[in-house]
Amino acid sequence: MHMQAMGNGGPQATSARNQVHNTQEGAGLRYERDRPIHDLVTELATLQPDATAISFGDKRLSYRRLDIISSALAHELARQGVVKGDVVGLFLPRSLNTIIAQLAILKAGAAYAPFDPTYPVEHLRYMIGDCAAKLIFSEHESLDRLASIAGETGNLVDLDRLVASIEQTQEARGPVCLVSGGDAAYVMYTSGSTGRPKGVVVPHRGIARLVRDQNYIRFRPDDVVLHTATISFDASTFEIWGALLNGCRLVGIGDRQLSLEQLTRTIANNRVTVTLLTTGLFHLLVDHRLEGLQSLRHVLFGGDVGSASHARRFLRFYPDCLLTNAYGPTEVTVMASAYTVPPGFAGDTLPIGKSIAHSEVHILDEQLQEVPFGNEGQLCVSGDGLAIGYFNRPDLTEERFVTVTLADGRQVRVYQTGDMARMDFEGSLEFLGRRDRQVKIDGKRIELDEIESALRQDERLADAIVMCHQDDTGKRIVAYLKPLQPSADGKLASEVLAALRTRLPAHMIPGQTMVLDIFPLTGAGKVDRAKLPIPSREAAPSATDETAAHDETERLLAALWGEVLGIQNVDATKNFFDLGGTSLQLIKVHATLQEKYDQLIDVVALFQHANIRDFARYLNGEADASDKVARINSRAQRQQQMLAQMRRRAI
Repeated sequence: MHMQAMGNGGPQATSARNQVHNTQEGAGLRYERDRPIHDLVTELATLQPDATAISFGDKRLSYRRLDIISSALAHELARQGVVKGDVVGLFLPRSLNTIIAQLAILKAGAAYAPFDPTYPVEHLRYMIGDCAAKLIFSEHESLDRLASIAGETGNLVDLDRLVASIEQTQEARGPVCLVSGGDAAYVMYTSGSTGRPKGVVVPHRGIARLVRDQNYIRFRPDDVVLHTATISFDASTFEIWGALLNGCRLVGIGDRQLSLEQLTRTIANNRVTVTLLTTGLFHLLVDHRLEGLQSLRHVLFGGDVGSASHARRFLRFYPDCLLTNAYGPTEVTVMASAYTVPPGFAGDTLPIGKSIAHSEVHILDEQLQEVPFGNEGQLCVSGDGLAIGYFNRPDLTEERFVTVTLADGRQVRVYQTGDMARMDFEGSLEFLGRRDRQVKIDGKRIELDEIESALRQDERLADAIVMCHQDDTGKRIVAYLKPLQPSADGKLASEVLAALRTRLPAHMIPGQTMVLDIFPLTGAGKVDRAKLPIPSREAAPSATDETAAHDETERLLAALWGEVLGIQNVDATKNFFDLGGTSLQLIKVHATLQEKYDQLIDVVALFQHANIRDFARYLNGEADASDKVARINSRAQRQQQMLAQMRRRAI
């Protein structure tokens, strides 16, 4: 498928910012559906050349320099054979140069496709091959790994070296080619029910409509917008382009592992005013790090069902801060509806609000007819946020993007989200869950059928079923395994999961498994999923004498791990993620430990020493000298206090 001198600025920048602000007073900058987003950045660079566009740590880039360097890079892409409609891959972390590359790719008429470097080889190889990336940008230290993955399918480019070779350019070059608002801007891969990820192709206008002339947010020229999302997660679209299409400053957190302490420190030090967080991260922030966020004027969260109690606690602490619950799948460019929680909100559940501008939401029945207000139906979305479709998947595009006739006689193209909802007379939406087997955990979309498909390719299994169960400690994915041959050594589940980790990202690996010789069947001979046993949290493999916690530090950590994961007798030699933990839960562990230590603990160390035994050695000063931190003071006295606190703060 071929698709269509730096600083915060002086008086000149201030004047330009006022000009930007006054373009459309009260509603932000004008939305122009046919203009590509890089034209809008160039226009802002003309209006406010010296204003800071991006900052990562001590590195800053003005709008003028961003425009010049990205234009030079776009022409270099053209010299290397990139033409309009091509796809350019990004095998990169959050960084200043990554954003330069994204803008340059758009200026070259191509679309960028972000690949998460932490994904397993087979997953990455499929995505790179599927989108037929013309070339792939990478960091120097990742080139060898990328070469082993991409093989002959892509031309690999050291981005940092290439940017260094052109960063002395002084004059912006003209357009490489003509691009319109309907042309492809990026390809974002999401979990696919067929067993393979699917690439969602988003146009320029979908991005521009998300952040310009909107009803759910009013960007101001002096806003500072936080960038915490990985570039392969579509929340980064709001962060990056929300800032750069409104003349704001984008502040990035460049470290690969995020912690609450790092997050709040960045907000305070940079006077961040606007941030979009995953729902889970917002909940953790409320539970552990509410202090020091006075600079925030608008906090948005989304990606999962929001907690009304957490919203109330945040607003009690910051009553003047706008707090918005956002809803929207990747196929509608990040967001379809939004609900700004009012002070004094007393409901048990948070609505997902009304349609954002330049989009429209519809509640349809099985025949794709609009249902009366108050009735339940499938939530569908129309408008300028809709994706062009799925890359190389015309069949799936035709299935999920359909034309319907509304009650008023209009014919519109809608995306069927698969979410169930009802709409009240004022147009506000209540989310009612899924109609299919898609779930969201930590803001990441997971098709359970994709996991099943991958498991069924294991020659040791006759069949596999994957379910998502939810209890007080959160959601967990459970895999039910039916062995081809009876297994007496008890290693089948661990061996199957080890193989699965080479095929799927970590967030898609089941946290628990059950080996069953027989699956319950319905009268029609199909697996009766409702009768599959639900394993208790305690059913996870427990520690033996050899693997149980040995000393005081290990016992304290085992108790904390168990509280967060909802299991007992934690194996001190098991990796946190192998026990069913997620990155967000590990951040929660880190936040609690930070509260109990006299010195800071590097969150990267917690990811590097991801089992209790290794991390206890690290804490006890028995790891490498470069990794040492202060010992726990009065551990025995603090243990009960810590566990009590975790119980009060459990999400």
